[in-house]
Amino acid sequence: MATGALVLALAACGGGSGAPPQSASPTSTPSSAGPSPRPTASTAPTSQPPTAAAEPTADLGGFTAPGTEATADGDASGYVVTQVRTGSHDGYDRVVYELTGGHGTPGYRVGYVDRAVEDPSDEVREVDGDAVLQVRLVGTTYPVEGGPQEFSQDLRPSDGDVEHVVRPLTFEGMTQSFVGVDDGPRPFRVLVLSDPVRVVVDVQDD
Repeated sequence: MATGALVLALAACGGGSGAPPQSASPTSTPSSAGPSPRPTASTAPTSQPPTAAAEPTADLGGFTAPGTEATADGDASGYVVTQVRTGSHDGYDRVVYELTGGHGTPGYRVGYVDRAVEDPSDEVREVDGDAVLQVRLVGTTYPVEGGPQEFSQDLRPSDGDVEHVVRPLTFEGMTQSFVGVDDGPRPFRVLVLSDPVRVVVDVQDD
């Protein structure tokens, strides 16, 4: 009887030792990676609504003097300007031309003009603002039935120094628009962004 009691006592002591069973559910712990960074303009998801305000972009570089034309040849073809939007940010106001349906990198010709003369009609448009910035996007095409359709209205932002954006009009592989600038002409800069493809014009403010 003494021997049996000793065996039972040893068994009871040994039951709490050893590694826990491998099938035990682990306790949930916070990820050490932290929250995902907020996307910037160059990494914005393609599902972003096209009517969203023009998003800011960090580390953009310097502005072009008002008397200079900013140009880039690009290698694009077949794009249609399907959205135009504006936004007012710290230090600049932004106009975004979103392009759909083509391929390659769009080119551009951007600079101030004395009058807003439309191609190919030579009609002079009235543009709100003290200075007119002409925007030409290279590598575009006229919209066709059943395909992406060109943005078809003027914009008149309620804040910032961009007073008026004339709707884009396309002729012979180039889309033309005009930006009316308050208290201008002002320094500007041009960016080409992807996902979705956009040509961005920033006008420096006070």
